[in-house]
Amino acid sequence: MRRSKVLAKLRSGQVARICATGSPIAFLPTIAAHFHYDGVWVDAEHRVWDPREVETMIGRHHAADIDCVWRAVTKEKTSLCRLLEDGAAGLMIPHVANAEEARTLVNAIKFPPIGDRGFCGGGRDADYWIGKPNDYTDQANRESFLVVQIETPEALENVEAIAAAPGVEVLFLGPGDMSLRLGCSPAVGDPVMLNVQRQIAAACQKHGKAWGRPVGTVSDAKAIIDLGARFVVHGSEFGALHAHFTQCAADFDELLGAAATNNKSLNGKTY
Repeated sequence: MRRSKVLAKLRSGQVARICATGSPIAFLPTIAAHFHYDGVWVDAEHRVWDPREVETMIGRHHAADIDCVWRAVTKEKTSLCRLLEDGAAGLMIPHVANAEEARTLVNAIKFPPIGDRGFCGGGRDADYWIGKPNDYTDQANRESFLVVQIETPEALENVEAIAAAPGVEVLFLGPGDMSLRLGCSPAVGDPVMLNVQRQIAAACQKHGKAWGRPVGTVSDAKAIIDLGARFVVHGSEFGALHAHFTQCAADFDELLGAAATNNKSLNGKTY
């Protein structure tokens, strides 16, 4: 069974490097592995994925030997188990509001004696049975992980109880949803958001769990790492393409004249 690079980092007290995508970009896992990322957070909450695309994308992570952290579109037990059978190293679940929800998720994705996950053994995570180790269920429990998202004031009120739930490995702040509900900025340094981050950090430190959030700059990454974050998302296909096309557009403006970008063409006529 493949060992989780994210868990290896977290268990040794190091920071896990995570990037993000919401698109079935064939080469992204290989590129991410080349640049020393430990895992890729793949978003299926806000993006639509065909089941075969899911299986193929997770397989590409295995080929590159990098963790696939799948943000699921559902909390339904069988669907979550299938993602693990396809080989996802971690499951990220949006909008987990309380400890009961967290425990229900643990119950769904961990084998006994920790949870109540259904047994197959014929998936990629067990090498399609032919390579299944005798202690497959123990290894699966040990090398897969649950990330619960803290995205609402209710979740923040319950953050210590959520962090205390056995089988939850990572608490992940959703700054967009949280800031929308608190009426503040999602920025790392916003005073309200800073207090949110400190509450999550304190709960995780008390219960020996990791926490993190997405960041856009090295200074933001340093700020949350200084607060104890060890599951840090920095880099995505949107950010990379935006930065790249910003520069390319500036190159065209310099080459062709900025005025050219302001003209609109319709039926061969320029307006």
